[in-house]
Amino acid sequence: MRRSAPALTALAALAAVLLVLPPGPAGELPQWDDLVLAATAAWAAWRCSALTRSMRHRDRLPWQVLGAGALVFAAGSLATGTGIGAELGGQAGGPGLGDVLIMLASFGPTVSAALLGGRVPGTRWPVLVIDGLLATVALVVVADVLVLSPALAPGALADDREPLLLAYGLYPAVVVGVVGALCTVTTRAVTRSATGIVLVTGLLALASGLLAVHVARPEPGWAAAADVAVVLALVSGVRVVQLAAGRPAPSAADAAVAVNPAGAVIVVVALVGVPVALLTALVRGMPLHVGAVAGTAIVIALLLLRMVGRIRDAGRAREDLVRSEQDFRGLVEASSDGVAIVDADLRLEFTSPAARTLLGVADPDPHPLLLDLLHEEDRPRVRLELTGAVGAVTPTLQLRVPHADGEPRELEVTHHERPGSGRRVLHLRDVTTRRRRERELERMAFTDHLTRLPNRAMLFQEMAAPSAAERRLLVLDLDGFKAVNDTAGHESGDLLLVEVARRLQGLLRTDDLVARLGGDEFAVLIAGDEEAGTEAAQRVVDVLGQPYRVGGRTFSVGASVGLCRVHPGGGQLAFRLADTALRAAKQAGKGCWRVHSEDRGGQAAATSDVAAALAGGEVQLRYDVVATSDTGLITGVHTAPVWAHPELGLLPAAELWAAAERQGQDGALQQWLIRQACAEVAALDGELQVGVDLPPRQLRADELAGEVAAALAGSGMAPRRLVLAFDEEVLQTSSAGLIPALHVVRAAGVHLCLNDFGMGSTLWSQLARVPLDTVRVDVRGLAAPDDHERTMKVLTAIESSAAAFDVYTLAGEVGSPELYDRIRTQCRMAVTGPVLPVGLSAPQVATLLRHPSATVVAASVPRPRAEV
Repeated sequence: MRRSAPALTALAALAAVLLVLPPGPAGELPQWDDLVLAATAAWAAWRCSALTRSMRHRDRLPWQVLGAGALVFAAGSLATGTGIGAELGGQAGGPGLGDVLIMLASFGPTVSAALLGGRVPGTRWPVLVIDGLLATVALVVVADVLVLSPALAPGALADDREPLLLAYGLYPAVVVGVVGALCTVTTRAVTRSATGIVLVTGLLALASGLLAVHVARPEPGWAAAADVAVVLALVSGVRVVQLAAGRPAPSAADAAVAVNPAGAVIVVVALVGVPVALLTALVRGMPLHVGAVAGTAIVIALLLLRMVGRIRDAGRAREDLVRSEQDFRGLVEASSDGVAIVDADLRLEFTSPAARTLLGVADPDPHPLLLDLLHEEDRPRVRLELTGAVGAVTPTLQLRVPHADGEPRELEVTHHERPGSGRRVLHLRDVTTRRRRERELERMAFTDHLTRLPNRAMLFQEMAAPSAAERRLLVLDLDGFKAVNDTAGHESGDLLLVEVARRLQGLLRTDDLVARLGGDEFAVLIAGDEEAGTEAAQRVVDVLGQPYRVGGRTFSVGASVGLCRVHPGGGQLAFRLADTALRAAKQAGKGCWRVHSEDRGGQAAATSDVAAALAGGEVQLRYDVVATSDTGLITGVHTAPVWAHPELGLLPAAELWAAAERQGQDGALQQWLIRQACAEVAALDGELQVGVDLPPRQLRADELAGEVAAALAGSGMAPRRLVLAFDEEVLQTSSAGLIPALHVVRAAGVHLCLNDFGMGSTLWSQLARVPLDTVRVDVRGLAAPDDHERTMKVLTAIESSAAAFDVYTLAGEVGSPELYDRIRTQCRMAVTGPVLPVGLSAPQVATLLRHPSATVVAASVPRPRAEV
């Protein structure tokens, strides 16, 4: 087993001491044992200096003092061993320079102990001084009664040896008493160091005691034993410094005050030793000198003084405790938040004034059961959460307390258990106003401000909710409403819309949902079969076709209605189908309804397997070209899957997703779409971006990040070339994991695009949730089809606002060459739609890049910010 450096040094020093024993006669030079001690002390000083250099500056001082003491001891031993001290002025028979240096060095551990004791938080030096004097005087009395008095008896020792005996005999009592008192109370960080200081002091005291015996009985063995004790003290000092240097940075727990057993034992032994020594002297008939009696009196006086100090400290502590309790009670009673304590049976043991007000506690019954004060519906839940809660702080609890005005007071409660008491502390806060505002904000987010009907967001949320019954969606708009605004003004138009909303609510069942989509467009969601849907559509046409009396004038407007079935998870598809049926009703002469009965997605799901279609190549990708408005450069493509069905023909993406959702293949379709789009576009020339739509409801948020990473790795395409596009319905109907997944893919370099920007209910709020790169604007919803002037005003305003957020704008569904030319001259954005090539296969896109049309120009290098 490998020995440490201090252990090897100790062995070497001890071996050297043994070799030079017995020490030479007094006066003979050199004294080899002193030279060995000088070498050992010099090594100890060098090691302490090296070790303290690695410590933090504020931790070095106690150990630097210990090293300096070793260095002074080395100088003193060298002077004594060579006789230099006597030649420089030592008096015959008296102490020389070496003896003075050794005496100074012997108090090094005492100074180090004082420096360590001063680091204890709240150190009170008067108390330390009293404790040090108490232990020191007690040990002096013990030493005087049991050792010094017999040794200094008349005729027992030559007169010139008595001072030396007193010095060697009293040193252990002084240093051990002082160091023991200083090291009794420490911190956890320095407990081991303080114990080491006590050990070093004890070894030096042992050496001094052995030398005192040597003075009384001049035998070589006592001096040799003293040398061994000194060597052990020096090596132990190095080891103590080594442990202090290797200790890690103290934590908060290390600053806690702790009692050092070594120091406590010294103080206890010193105090117990006084009566034991006195009793021993009395039993053995030993004479008691005046010094012993005076010392005993001093010990008793110091004990009384210490007791008075403890009584004062205890009184002060009680006063502080009472004052703290009063302050705490004052804070609790002054706080607007309530504090209550309940026992295991949920009976109120303590309630602050605010808590009594919040809970409605009556004065005649100051300790009622908490559950008796709560709303009946909340009692089982509150009992379960409070009695079943384990541990410290638990989740916030919501409860209601009946109030005299009829509206219950809503409280937010945090609670924690008081360990071992079986009681819980409740912190109550009145959140009635906040919750009312939250509900109002939630209502406003899903309510049309003019008609107070549910808005588009609420409609899509209801369509996304699972339903066991068949449901039908009616989409309608008013015929001739524009004339009302033009002739009577927008105020009359608003009043007319409010009346339309009232009539719709009156003619339908309470379970049906009536929503305003915007402008003069409304939607109705009803439960029932097709017959019930057509009957409701006819009632809408009949009732809304009756004249309106608004603002003193009479108006005649009608309604056209489109009707379709809502399939599970197909809210977006149902809206598109109903809108198609609405256009058919308009084309049929208005004032009528039409049903969209062709559900090819449902037929495909019933007759074919989507998984087999994916494997057999029936599912393909089609691409729409995206170009910059100012240069016409092709910078990207937007892709969507289609199903080349052998019987039903080419099914668009919405019908493919609907079929996949019914067969549980939506996850497989999502994975195939992302991988296939990356693979096909990566094989094309250039650095085109490809936009991929994420479908509502069918989106698997937890798999999205992994699928994107796998697709990019498999195709070798740079992440910046992939754009994930989604609309507001995706964010509203997908799981909570979607937003984190979008942040993950965005951090990987993939770009994000929000479709139908400006058409939803939240507008800019999505920019705070999702790190968007692009917003796509459907220009068809900005104004009337031929009103390009208004379209451009809205479009340029959106572009300017988006640019302030460092978000690029994409104008979608641009079908008019005139509008395209206006965008090219007035904006710097990307454009896509029927005005550019759409519905292309991958080979057709490759051909277009090699031979671009006159409308667009193939880009050899991608333009910055021209995202899909």
